[in-house]
Parts: sequence; C-alpha cells; structure tokens
Amino acid sequence: MSATAPSSALARDLRLLGVAFAFELRKVTAWRAGFVVRELMRSLWRPLVMIFVYRAILATSDARIGGFDFPTMVAYLILAASFEKLLFHQRGLDLADQIFQGYVTKYLTMPVRFFVLALGRFAQHLAVQSSVIAGLWAVGSLLFPQWWPRAASASAAVEAFALVLLGSYCAFLVCFLVNVLAFWLEVVWTLSAMASFVFSFAAGVLVPVSAMPESLAGALRWLFPYWAVSAPGELFLGRLGTQEFVRGVCVLLSWIVALELTREFLWRRGLHRHVGAGA
Repeated sequence: MSATAPSSALARDLRLLGVAFAFELRKVTAWRAGFVVRELMRSLWRPLVMIFVYRAILATSDARIGGFDFPTMVAYLILAASFEKLLFHQRGLDLADQIFQGYVTKYLTMPVRFFVLALGRFAQHLAVQSSVIAGLWAVGSLLFPQWWPRAASASAAVEAFALVLLGSYCAFLVCFLVNVLAFWLEVVWTLSAMASFVFSFAAGVLVPVSAMPESLAGALRWLFPYWAVSAPGELFLGRLGTQEFVRGVCVLLSWIVALELTREFLWRRGLHRHVGAGA
C-alpha cells in the first residue's frame, strides 16, 4: 500500500497537470487585442530603446562596453529580450487575489494539490512564449540577418536554452512565493513590482552583467537571474564556455532546492493561518 499510494498520487498529479495545461492554453490564446499586446510585445520595447542608446554610446567602430561592440550588443539585447519572455512573470499567477478573496479555501476540500494547477500555468507560459519567440526569430532573421544573433555552436544554443528553462522555473517559484505572502501582507503588488525591477537589473536585461563593475558582477553571478538571462546570452554568443554552463546549472539547482523548501513551508504555514483566522 505504501508503494502504490505515492505512485497513484503522482499519476493523479500528472493527469491534473495535463488538464490544467490545456485549460490555461485555451484561455490565454483566446483571440483578443490583449493577447497580442501582452504576449507579442511584452519585453520588446525596452531593448529596442536601448539599441538606440548604445548606438549613441558606441558611435565609433572601436568603442567597447565590457568587451561588447555595437553589433555584439545588439545581438545580446535580442537574446536578452527573447530569454526574458521565456521567464515566468509576476502577472502569471492570481494566487494573491484568491487569498485576499478567500477562494483559496476551496482547495482544502479538493483531492488535488494546488501547486499542480500553478504548474499547469507555468507549462502554458513556456508553450506560448516558445511559439511567440520562434515566430519573432523567423521574422527577425529574415528582415535583419546582419544583426540577428548566431549561435557559436549547436551545443552553446542547447546549453543556453537549458539555463533559461531552469531560470524560468526559479522565477516561477519566486512569483509563487511573493503571492503566498498575501497570507500575511497586503502589499503583494508593491513587492511584485520591486521584485521585477531587481530581477531585470540582476539578470542583465538592459546592461550585460559582464559590463558592470567586477565587484557587482561577481555578486550577481551567485543569483539565479544572471544565469537565466545574461549568462545564457553570452553562452549563446560564445563568450562563455561549458565550464560556466556547469557552474550555472549548479547555482540554479541550488536555488530551486532552496525555493522549493521555502515554498512548501510558507504554503503550509499560510494555509494554517488562513483557516485559523476564519477567512
């Protein structure tokens, strides 16, 4: 019985994950103007503006910022925008709303784990954004072949994509944790905005981390956002090698373990407090 119970629970979770994924995919792809603005244009405007900024800074052919000339910087910004779209974002979950309104209590009476439903939304996000990025890259490589990034090698592209996926899961866990704080705080949306700003900076979305002062860059290399955007971009371009990829995997897996343990603890404590308060 003890051996079959976990396997049956896992099978139930996998079935639920498939149902949740299909539901979230149908919901987000329902045609409306908001889908185009949110899914196609999100994360594209800032790098586009920064291209013009760097054009002014790197006006001469021998100008460099952290070893980046203008063509390399353009390629990096395109990669950073693409990778950022793959990362789960704070608006991807509505758990805080459910906590504030008391809806979360219904999951206490259902024979399912709420986290599996959230995982379904994470899987939907990856599926939609991967399709969007594939379309944008097809168009971009045809219209701007001289500026579009080219992978240093097939293995560099695979390693970069693997880091982004692990980094996206870290971002998803952080998003879940911020939402869970609604059990105790009423400033969740303020914290979400602050976390988004810090994440963009630490990830090197607009300024490559390697172009920052070395003391700051060294500290950011211990945080998962760097390995989710900046490091994959440089790995894709051949500026980093397999040794850095292995280090990135170790850092990201360490963050995943720590975030998973924190998520489980806060969720259980939050539910206990929520029910105990009579909400």
